[in-house]
Amino acid sequence: MGKIIQKVLALKYRPASFKELIGQDIMVETITNSIKLKNLPNAWMLSGIRGVGKTTTARLIAQAINCKKDFIQGEKCNSEEKYCSCKEINEFKNLDVIEIDGAQHTGVDSTKELIASCLYAPTTTKYKVIIADEFQMLSKSSFAALLKTLEEPPPHLKFIFCTTEMKKIPVTIISRCQRFDLHRVPIRDLVKNLKKISKIENGKISEEA
Repeated sequence: MGKIIQKVLALKYRPASFKELIGQDIMVETITNSIKLKNLPNAWMLSGIRGVGKTTTARLIAQAINCKKDFIQGEKCNSEEKYCSCKEINEFKNLDVIEIDGAQHTGVDSTKELIASCLYAPTTTKYKVIIADEFQMLSKSSFAALLKTLEEPPPHLKFIFCTTEMKKIPVTIISRCQRFDLHRVPIRDLVKNLKKISKIENGKISEEA
């Protein structure tokens, strides 16, 4: 018998498009409009409590700015197409979209090494994207090392920073990013989404629960 692979529901139902991202309508509209108009900032700063969709949003941005189709309207690269970035980015396999955990890359040497490697042109995508989670954990010297590149990055390089503690990030860094504060998702939206997932999974959950 084949082995049954169980997938955590949070990963199985992670939003795969901006339309599936619940509770952040204003942010989604602003970001998608800037992508449609090709008016992209050098860096996005996404802040908010855990679980509101910061990392998910970052990955969607990385897909949208690199997709050869109209990602925002729901079109995606065919998985059989050569250099299909959408599927690779979604599965964390694309070498041009680099995700780091700020808690594990606090030192200035690590930051300098990352920046140096990203100055080269991307191999399969239009933009090389650095997604930094827990961005507030970087050291002061790391922020300083990042500042110059953030001010004048090469055309192919974009940054997306995710943080739960904006106050720990230097103003000089924040002022050079397009900032979005993600809000706690309303209970009614969470319940609606849980109902939809429960129905798909044939779950039995009462309205009260």
